[in-house]
Amino acid sequence: MRPSPLAALALGIALSSPAFAADDAKPSKSWKVVCATQSEDGSRAVQGTDLVIEADDKVKDGVAVEGNVIVRKGAVVEDVVAIQGRVIIEPGGRVTGNAVSLGGEVRVHKGATIEGNAVALGGRLKLDQDDAVKGEKVSLSFEIGGRDFVRGIIQEALSSETGCHIVDDAKDKVKDA
Repeated sequence: MRPSPLAALALGIALSSPAFAADDAKPSKSWKVVCATQSEDGSRAVQGTDLVIEADDKVKDGVAVEGNVIVRKGAVVEDVVAIQGRVIIEPGGRVTGNAVSLGGEVRVHKGATIEGNAVALGGRLKLDQDDAVKGEKVSLSFEIGGRDFVRGIIQEALSSETGCHIVDDAKDKVKDA
């Protein structure tokens, strides 16, 4: 007597069920917290994604944590800060104050300007034109065995926090009881 194909199929499904259950227990990808806020004064802050400042945007200060700050052509912003990310000023973009990157680079393309200081800690300054930065140019990077020591300190300091903690003091005041 020949075995039924239905019985073989049922046996195959029964034997593979524990494997499917084990796969369900594991996430298919790692989760990432992405947060963004804009304050009343026009400042923006993001975490886990890039902050892109377009020409028509009205932005006072821009901050990205674990993301890049990108200033597009025609955009004007006062100060920009990237923590574990890069600051990129595209041709025609303008920063009227300072551009700072902690754990990344500050990249200033030809035709872009920073009227204040350009600071890269744990990364490099990359300037297409030396006179694109009107203030001080500071780059601190210390590599040992191909690993940047300063960047490692910054990553270690931020690695214990995985959630989003952007707080706007103007909106989140706590009243004393």
